[in-house]
Amino acid sequence: MQNKYIPVTILTGFLGAGKTTLLNHLVSSNPGTRYAIIENEFGDIAIDSELVVSSTAGIYELANGCICCSLNAELARVLRNLLESTYEFDHLLIETTGVAEPDGVAAAFIGPGKNERYRLDGTICLADALSIIQNLEEVGEAVKQISFADAILLNKTDLVDEATLNEAMGAIRQYNPLAPIHPCTHGRVDTALLHNIKAYDQAAVESEVVLWMRLPALKHELVAHSFAFDEALDAVKFEHWINMLLFLSGYQIYRVKGILHIAGMCDRVIFQSVRSQFRIERGRPWEEGEVRQSRIVFIGYNVKRPALEKGLESCKVSD
Repeated sequence: MQNKYIPVTILTGFLGAGKTTLLNHLVSSNPGTRYAIIENEFGDIAIDSELVVSSTAGIYELANGCICCSLNAELARVLRNLLESTYEFDHLLIETTGVAEPDGVAAAFIGPGKNERYRLDGTICLADALSIIQNLEEVGEAVKQISFADAILLNKTDLVDEATLNEAMGAIRQYNPLAPIHPCTHGRVDTALLHNIKAYDQAAVESEVVLWMRLPALKHELVAHSFAFDEALDAVKFEHWINMLLFLSGYQIYRVKGILHIAGMCDRVIFQSVRSQFRIERGRPWEEGEVRQSRIVFIGYNVKRPALEKGLESCKVSD
């Protein structure tokens, strides 16, 4: 594999939304891309026996140049086995089960030393236009899948009228106000929209933090707490506090994005986390005369703002 990083796309969506149909569409529409595909449950995807040209160590080589394997062990081991195999691939696709929470998969790619050959590009969620409103009202996994997504495909739009379609889009927006929504049928959408999402790149994180600062509260128990302050943060105190916060909060806080003003640093610091895993990177330099301000957003379930506010205050540099 020639590229420094292998982009990773997670495909999620509740049962029957059309994930496998989208997966087949992605692969067939991009014959020049050699995909590696991880199936949460191998057998969910119908692979014609005539397409399988060989099988080694649980990895199936397909006639179209792609490979496929099942998630029959912990994800870290499967990822390592793919890298150590003799197969060349350009892009990794991970299709989760219909009841899976995608942040658990995404966390495998966040944090220092986490699969440095892979780079998480984004999570795509399939939503069934017929049932997404009911699923969001009744199924916690559906809420998690929609709210975590970086792009949403509203599928089966040919089966609903315009009013129902608009209601479905409105329901999705209450849980995820930023991800682009692409209406489609049979999972068919311009696949260029699903490549190079770059949801975890520094520029994307910076722009999303700015947008989150202007958004209203999310629905029900899903919350987004935004903070902005000019005081510099102590690097050691902040890292200790955020580490403890993410560890103790369990899965309540599933995403944090921030642009941080760290004492003694001439550059922005970009912070992002998924579950308890986090990444801290040096960003662009602060411009001369620019107000150095930290802006950070916490997204999760039943997270209390006062506790976050108190913790951030404790990390500020004392005068």
